[in-house]
Amino acid sequence: MYQSELSKLSELENRFCRLWTECQRCQGSLHEEVLCTSRDCPIFYMRKKVQMDLASQDKVLQRFGCPTW
Repeated sequence: MYQSELSKLSELENRFCRLWTECQRCQGSLHEEVLCTSRDCPIFYMRKKVQMDLASQDKVLQRFGCPTW
């Protein structure tokens, strides 16, 4: 069960990274933080949705407690 939740987190992180990189390309700089707040951009909304999903998934994993390996 823990492994499946960890897998979901990894998938969300990868998706967020791809969307973040796309926003950086649109902004014109891969070395600065994204400052986009465009309400017309579908990538902006996808990135914000994944960001909220990441926070939620992180809370799910925290309920398992720290691994003791």
